Amino acid sequence: MKKEFNQFYIVKEGDTVDKIAEKYGVSALSILIENAISPKMIRKGFVLFIKR
Repeated sequence: MKKEFNQFYIVKEGDTVDKIAEKYGVSALSILIENAISPKMIRKGFVLFIKR
């Protein structure tokens, strides 16, 4: 079964990839891979796509 982006998240000040991953029940690594980013790229206002 192919996963599709079904959620997006706008990064808020103080967010980390780990906190966002925990909130959505996915791994931090999957967020980084699906968005083709590194943890250092996460900034307030950044839009992340989450596959669930």
